[in-house]
Formats: sequence, structure tokens, C-alpha cells
Amino acid sequence: MIYSKRLQTQVPVNIESKSNFIQGYGNFTSYTVKDNKITIGKVDIKDTLNGIEVAFIENKQPKLYSGFGKLADQIEVEHCVKRGLKNFDILSEASLNSHALHFLRGKRFYSKEAEENIKKVIAETPKGKPFNTRFLGSIKMYMPQELIQKYIKIIKKNPLILK
Repeated sequence: MIYSKRLQTQVPVNIESKSNFIQGYGNFTSYTVKDNKITIGKVDIKDTLNGIEVAFIENKQPKLYSGFGKLADQIEVEHCVKRGLKNFDILSEASLNSHALHFLRGKRFYSKEAEENIKKVIAETPKGKPFNTRFLGSIKMYMPQELIQKYIKIIKKNPLILK
């Protein structure tokens, strides 16, 4: 389910996946999230020995839907569970002004300095205005285990891809 701004309610989504193995690079999976008519967004993932690296997340319809980041996070965790992993890591990079949004959803950065800069931007940005973190460039981040466990509980009740 994702929140439709137009309908002002949660609506069901369909998730399609396509996996490719690339010799020398590994297994990649692309998840496409759709409502009945349009593509809402994409999540591209690369399998690692201990989990995944998130290559790309894109909400293609931010004016129509909100909550795509949380949906993407659930897909990431569910992908690892589907692989049969018990303890796993979810790694990614924030860039293109996405730092604050990832931080507010619970992802954390390896750089404490970057995290302090992001907190400052969040505190100084007027409500309703977009966060400007472009100056930070690309920064490595991870999903903390507490957040992974939260999504595992959600998945047990309402899976997206483990049906």
C-alpha cells in the first residue's frame, strides 16, 4: 500500500521484479512499483554476501504519491528475507538532495560530520520547503538493525513481495 495524495487514502500496489546476473559483478534485481495504471517508482538492488547494496531509488510520481521511501525500505528488507538471510546489511549512498529524507526515515551515515550537517539542514529548513543537502555530495549510509527489525515485523503482517 502507498498513500495517494489525489484520493487521500492508502491504495494497493503491484510490484514487478527483474533479476540479472552479470558475470564478474553479481546479481542485480530491479523492483518496479505500480498502481493499476502507472509506474510509481523503482528500486534497484545488488546482492552482496552479507545483504544488499541499494543502487537506485526513484519515486517517479512524487506529486501523486507519498511514502515511496518507506515502501522502498520495506522492499530492500524483504529482498534480503526472501534470500534466506537472517542477519544482513543494507548499504546505500545518499546523493542528489536525498540525504535528509533518508535520515528522517531512519537510515544513518558512516560520517558523523555529515550526519550533523544533515541535522542542521533539517532544523533550519522551514516547514513545507525542500531540504537542500546537495552540497554534501554522495555519502555512504546504512540501515540500522533496529530499523531492519521493524520492517521484518511489518513484513510478517503485510508482505509486499513475499506473497
